[in-house]
Amino acid sequence: MKTTVHPDSSKLEHRLKTIGNTCDVSCNEMLYRFVNPTYSKAADITSGAGALHSSGRWHTKGAARLSYTALTPETALAEAQAHVRYYALPPSKALPRTLVALKFKARCVLDLRDGKVRRILQLSEDTIRHLDWRVENQSGQESITQAWGKAFADAGFEAVIVPSAADSSGANALVFPENLLPGSQFEVDQEVISP
Repeated sequence: MKTTVHPDSSKLEHRLKTIGNTCDVSCNEMLYRFVNPTYSKAADITSGAGALHSSGRWHTKGAARLSYTALTPETALAEAQAHVRYYALPPSKALPRTLVALKFKARCVLDLRDGKVRRILQLSEDTIRHLDWRVENQSGQESITQAWGKAFADAGFEAVIVPSAADSSGANALVFPENLLPGSQFEVDQEVISP
């Protein structure tokens, strides 16, 4: 289903232009993701191409390349199970999965765990964690988090760190591979070898 652009999209872009790079932080972390073995090649994981084929909390299908990762393996597992939990499916429907570690280094990162940054952007932690983007998409509307994701990509952020909706104590890193700057790094630590 095609979604209508969120009515506040231009306001979000304006807020990001207003702050410019004053809230940028650098990041040098190991990130984690549980992936379906069918898509476990390094290029599949780091290209963000999956976002071109289906929508998620921070993007609409085809809007931009985006790789969802987590700051800990525990959060990565919670995120991998989120879809089956939402639809009350058996946990086995999300399996098999392979845990992959990714080396990430960038200097143009926005950290939405910081309450000051969220206040400047007028984006609440409650919206980040609890907004039901699927319901909004089913009604044909782009969700506010998806509009923010597009605004972050368009503003040139390499990544945005967000509180996790699936793990109340965790955080995710949304990596925009096409925005990575020279000298930045986003690569699989160890290639998954299929038998």
